[in-house]
Amino acid sequence: MKTTQPNRLFPLILLLLWLAACRPAGTNPPTPPTQSPVAATPSPAGTPITALATATTLPTPTTPPAASATPRPSPTPFPTSAVTPGPAGQCGLLLPVVLPPTTPAVTQLDQSQSLEPFPEAVRPAVAFMLANPAQVGLAAYPVGNPAGGVYLNANSPMPLASVVKIIHLVAYANAINSGRLNPATTVPLADLDAYYLPGSDLNGHTLAVSELRSEGRIFGDPPAILLEDVPRMMIQYSSNAATDYLHQLLGQETIEQTAIDLGMSQQTAPCPWIGQFLIIDNPDGQLSDLQNVRRYISDWPLYSVEVMNLTARYSSDPDFRAEIGTWRGRGRQPSIDVQRLFSDNLNAQGSAGSYAALMATIAQNQLGSWELSVLIRRYLEWPTFFPDNQQQLAWTGYKGGSLPGVLTAAYYAQPWWDTQPVVVTLFYRDLPQSTYQQWRRELPNDELARWLLRDPEAIPLLRSLLAGGSE
Repeated sequence: MKTTQPNRLFPLILLLLWLAACRPAGTNPPTPPTQSPVAATPSPAGTPITALATATTLPTPTTPPAASATPRPSPTPFPTSAVTPGPAGQCGLLLPVVLPPTTPAVTQLDQSQSLEPFPEAVRPAVAFMLANPAQVGLAAYPVGNPAGGVYLNANSPMPLASVVKIIHLVAYANAINSGRLNPATTVPLADLDAYYLPGSDLNGHTLAVSELRSEGRIFGDPPAILLEDVPRMMIQYSSNAATDYLHQLLGQETIEQTAIDLGMSQQTAPCPWIGQFLIIDNPDGQLSDLQNVRRYISDWPLYSVEVMNLTARYSSDPDFRAEIGTWRGRGRQPSIDVQRLFSDNLNAQGSAGSYAALMATIAQNQLGSWELSVLIRRYLEWPTFFPDNQQQLAWTGYKGGSLPGVLTAAYYAQPWWDTQPVVVTLFYRDLPQSTYQQWRRELPNDELARWLLRDPEAIPLLRSLLAGGSE
């Protein structure tokens, strides 16, 4: 395939603008933030976020769906009016907690094609895609040219894992931009730790705290941080505790309304992480772990209340936190099968197409005001300063996620070889446990996403493969 010569001047200008706007004051990459951070002053009036015009209008693959496709088993959702809010409110005020049964658009692909043209590092992810297309959601395209992209079940709901935290980030940025929140607010570490279940987030929270301490961003007695560091803990380190703190600070309705305002397709209600893990941990123990999760799947109105009640109890009751101890502690081990069942049904879901549209809008600074875009990009673009990324990409925004059987990633990046950003969202669900564990180590799914961002031949090649080599 013939390609045009790289236009390096335009991405270089974009990079210089990005560095001026997004780099923390007083730093040079990859130097950490200064010892005495100066908080930004919020705008007196914010600009509302803009809905995503392309969220539900992405092209579909040319491969027709299998005629005999069987819908995925899923509970029938109850009407919202059937929910009686508990003392801590409920999850699912404006969005469904569980979606009706759906069948992915593509359930069969031609597995006989050679993967020889593909880099070796990405072949496991591509091979799984060919063998199990119903378990993959993909949207990858140059911004401004969706017809030139590659898609697989782009409008089908998939478990999001931590990719859903992008919604929290947009909600936070809008609250800062509107003046509702002040980034210079002091946040006691104890308030964040009240949402932390040790062992439940691959040590993301403790790593974030350790990094902030090494940078001198923890101060006072008792120790505290600035509110502006909480989203960094959520995005860069994927701290569930930081996410839940922002979730409760902003409010359930704000989080759900943000997704609605963005026009997110197939989005279910994001519920607090600590409540989700406690549901799996089954603290009451009156039913078996499997029976407990099945009960909440079949009765999601009960789940929508209990997940909030457990969140409130854990964050406000030190004795309860001490009783829970660590994730899968107290001599109990919720099985992987129980965790997978929960993740596949009750974790927040959304479509690869809608998250790709969101990332494209952020990359173009079109979500609202310039200040809103810069604030969001400040947190998402932390991978930009890795030397390997800088060699091929002017800037990179990213959020990934993992739960048992689920691996997700959402990217945007500005390649040096083009004048437009590229977006990639790649969601895998129902991965066999051995595959999931191996991919956590070797990251072929992430290698595939990065290859689609970096190589101008990648998207056309994968599109041809998914079309059966007919292009």
